[in-house]
Amino acid sequence: MMMIPQFDACASWWTQGPDSKLQIELARDMGYAAARYGHVMFPENAHEPALRCAELLLGGIGKDWASRVYYSDNGSTAIEIALKMAFRKFSLDRGILLDSDKSITNERNIQLKVLALKGSYHGDTLGAMEAQAPSAYTSFLQQPWYSGRGLFLDPPTVFIRNGTCALSLPQSIQNCHLSPGDKCFPSLADVFCKSRDSSAAADLYSTYISQQLSEYSVSSNIEHIAALIIEPVIQGAGGMHMIDPLFQRVLVHECRDRKIPVIFDEVFTGFWRLGVESASELLGCLPDVACYAKLMTGGIVPLAATVTTEAVFEAFKSDSKLTALLHGHSYTAHAMGCSAAVKAIQWFRDPSTNSNLDFDRMKLKELWDGTLVNQLSSLPNVKRVVSLGTLCAIELQAEGSDAGYASLYARSLIQQLREEDDIYVRPLGNVIYLMCGPCTTRDVCTEQLSKVYHRISHFNPIH
Repeated sequence: MMMIPQFDACASWWTQGPDSKLQIELARDMGYAAARYGHVMFPENAHEPALRCAELLLGGIGKDWASRVYYSDNGSTAIEIALKMAFRKFSLDRGILLDSDKSITNERNIQLKVLALKGSYHGDTLGAMEAQAPSAYTSFLQQPWYSGRGLFLDPPTVFIRNGTCALSLPQSIQNCHLSPGDKCFPSLADVFCKSRDSSAAADLYSTYISQQLSEYSVSSNIEHIAALIIEPVIQGAGGMHMIDPLFQRVLVHECRDRKIPVIFDEVFTGFWRLGVESASELLGCLPDVACYAKLMTGGIVPLAATVTTEAVFEAFKSDSKLTALLHGHSYTAHAMGCSAAVKAIQWFRDPSTNSNLDFDRMKLKELWDGTLVNQLSSLPNVKRVVSLGTLCAIELQAEGSDAGYASLYARSLIQQLREEDDIYVRPLGNVIYLMCGPCTTRDVCTEQLSKVYHRISHFNPIH
């Protein structure tokens, strides 16, 4: 059997970022760390790779807001830790815990829940699944214990269709009073523009969110919305949907007013996946807690970090060991992972090693050909396109069982792309996507996108 190289269009579940040079450097640094440290338990100890990684995290994705890093092993675990942090901070701020010794009052009568978005995904561990809306991932077949501990809002989305950036409102917040200028945008840059904060759409979002939170608080005296958790800008596993950044910005503002801690799940979106080091740069607002993994190490080895503020850290301080954050991951801050993260973080943000970086703006240059993206969005069998940073996603027009995560609608298309075009594609139902690394050249991206355009333009599904 002859082995044929393929373009990894799903970035091996969104983890991959290195070019061939970085791959060698990562292997070398990890080998040194394995020989120098092996594994050292982190409680009451420290080592240079973990300290250097923490410094880079706080000086990069956590700059101007974060002061503490909590290491773990994967994105889902990072989310579990973030939820514990947010719930503790909320409980302390609301007087559920007493300041003196953080003892619990009326423990059995209190239920802490999250505010999240429909279509969200935060991992496959039990707590992380509870923080996301019902979906194929949380069904009884996958998680018989699932109850969905939260208020889940239906978000507006943005996409490219017929060469135009368009806003789509869910039925729950449909409004005929929005002008065409509030629903269509000349470019993606206009979608992120902060001038939208004073638009009619911002008022509409604020009213909807306030109403939902008010109705929820009135309906229960023992249930509290104790954290907001969102995937900033792009929902990954939920179908590569771009959430209107204005909606998420208003959502953060409304939670700030109510002293609800804010969690950004950047496991997928972080470290240049969307063209910037942190998606908070696109949103124009900051969290109280944020989670990172995947690209943080260049994808060579698992490592995660939950980054947070000094105020959240202080919520765990006391003379009692029982008030500490007792999340004892055995391989916390393992030296090989931290060494890889140090190398990858520095490599991606250095224009001498990452030629895609526009250093003046600290953003990646456009990797997907804009003309091709618009042509794709104008095909009659394409419903929407999302192109941002290292991601280009295409949803095919489909109805009924042909749409959604379980759909096999694109099976013949996937087979052609794999067997004839050497592109290893793993779709999300009827959503096809290409994902490159932060260092992948624009020429390579254009080559892959051209192949996809050719196949979709001739796509005729056979049932």
